[in-house]
Amino acid sequence: MNPLVSIITVVFNGKNHIEQSIQSVLAQTYGNIEYIIIDGASNDGTIDIIKKYEAKIDTFISEKDSGIYNAMNKGLKLAKGDIIAILNADDYYYPETIQLVVDKFEDTKADVVYGNMTKLRAFSGQEYLKEVEPNIELMEQTMPIFHPATFIKKQVYGDVGLFNESYKLSADYDLIYRIYKAGKQFKYINKALTVFRIGGASNVNCNSYKEGYQILLSQNSLHAAEMKALISKCQRKNLMRSIVTFIITIFGLKKWNEKRLERKWN
Repeated sequence: MNPLVSIITVVFNGKNHIEQSIQSVLAQTYGNIEYIIIDGASNDGTIDIIKKYEAKIDTFISEKDSGIYNAMNKGLKLAKGDIIAILNADDYYYPETIQLVVDKFEDTKADVVYGNMTKLRAFSGQEYLKEVEPNIELMEQTMPIFHPATFIKKQVYGDVGLFNESYKLSADYDLIYRIYKAGKQFKYINKALTVFRIGGASNVNCNSYKEGYQILLSQNSLHAAEMKALISKCQRKNLMRSIVTFIITIFGLKKWNEKRLERKWN
């Protein structure tokens, strides 16, 4: 079997890393890939980078959208593959990722295949990598797997629907939860499939917890109250981060803080 795999990348003003993302798709050891890029009318040079590879991209659309999940849904509606993946413009695959995923689907007849993810952070021009593992047993409490390292059969979207665009930050959790509740088969690859680039010590958007609470309520989860408690906890953490950032800035401790973070990631 040689199923078609559709890879969707959505981007808006992502010139710093979009080329690495594109190159990682084009460098896959598996050949039967449909590549779709949905751009939100970027104005920072992203489109020029994409056009360098336009001959190797099956579908490229650049137009305004109403948010990341709206762009993802555009891609899903265009995808022809039996297996669909969504790769963020800041992230990239390992060369053998798609072959590993296809093999897992073929061996297990899974509906969803997911794996580990490598987090990437950069300090002073140096990149630091840390592999992290998912825990699907936490599905009833929080997003338990990594969306960039998750691959879903096209038929699953036909059964449960696309992303709920009323959620602006957590529609991926809502989708994965609905797939899980529908009784679809999840199969795990104990290997890093995607490199996920994270930023600095910026505040977490606590609205993601608010949306998570609404998602759990909609599924009658017994853990909804726990998620609700995380909203205020997130707000307190963000306040503390702001205070620490202010102190670091006032006392010129930026280099010290970077060294501290480097030690943490080493």
